[in-house]
Amino acid sequence: MTYADENQYPPPGPPGWPPPRGQAPSYGAGAPGHDRFGQATWGAPYAYQAEHHADLAALRSAYRRLRRVSTLTALGSFVMYVVLACCAPGLMGSRIAGELSLGMALGVLQLFAAFAAVFWYGRSARRSVDPQARAVRERAAAAGRNAGAAR
Repeated sequence: MTYADENQYPPPGPPGWPPPRGQAPSYGAGAPGHDRFGQATWGAPYAYQAEHHADLAALRSAYRRLRRVSTLTALGSFVMYVVLACCAPGLMGSRIAGELSLGMALGVLQLFAAFAAVFWYGRSARRSVDPQARAVRERAAAAGRNAGAAR
């Protein structure tokens, strides 16, 4: 991702820029850090980005794992309830106590399962994903300060 204050383009040419008609601009095949079409190459000026990308990949992986586990927990309990309701209506209609059937009790438990999944998601995010995100943010800020000092 690039930001407005990053300088990824070649510096302006010599005094008198733009060049006179018929002359090539100062970037291009011969300019350091640029390919033959004048585009900035992937090189040393942006070496810190490779480390930053590895950190972001680890953060995305942790977030993806957290999202999958919590989603599958909530959806798994709901799918189990629906399958039981469809395939075993006699079991779901059996009385547990008084007028309370097993289907009603499991339906109420669905609410608690959803709250538990949300609670677990928040707790796990605070413990595993948030520290990684904070570290990535601090490294990005430090890299931005160092890049700004080199200008």
